[in-house]
Amino acid sequence: MVGLAVIALAAGAIAKDTDAPADEYFGPFKYSALSVRSKITALGRSYRERWADDASIVHDALLLESSYKVWAQKYPRDVWLAPTAYHLAQLYQEVQTQDARNHARAMYEYLAKTFPKSKEAHFARLRLQQGFPALHDESPVSPTPNPYASAVPSGSPTESAAPAPSGTSAAPSSTGTSAPPPAAATGASRPATSPAAANSATPSGAPKPAPSASPKP
Repeated sequence: MVGLAVIALAAGAIAKDTDAPADEYFGPFKYSALSVRSKITALGRSYRERWADDASIVHDALLLESSYKVWAQKYPRDVWLAPTAYHLAQLYQEVQTQDARNHARAMYEYLAKTFPKSKEAHFARLRLQQGFPALHDESPVSPTPNPYASAVPSGSPTESAAPAPSGTSAAPSSTGTSAPPPAAATGASRPATSPAAANSATPSGAPKPAPSASPKP
């Protein structure tokens, strides 16, 4: 008798009256109770955003259900079992295929039978009595957007510096020295003159100096 109890305990078949710990994992895919709940929410978002097709959503939901059933078997009094079963049933119902509806009906029936006094079981019985809404067409599936699609790698040929503001100097040269700032604008630009030309220029109207006489021999 003791040997059978040890074997059952090792197999995880002995039910416990406590809630499942957050770091215990269930089923062949090793989902914790918290993971099952959060992944149902994630699948619902994937369906509503049309990031995955219906068959993929149902497939992943069945993986979660397999872990959920092991969790429920080991911790049948866990307070999160009934809400999670109802959440999963709603996910199945939301997917617009007959296969998903069949899984939704089975989950509602499981909920009403296993947790008959819970409020979720009450809502499950109402849904089973009223039936399901008619299936309708869905929008096409769009893959999850890639957040890195628009990023340009540093140093790539398509990467360009921002244009310099009007009236400012050009970008620094390859030697590391920046170009001198432009002179202040004073209307029309004047051609630059060399120092020699500037010294030889004579103001308009000024007398020209007489050439110096060469000394007589």
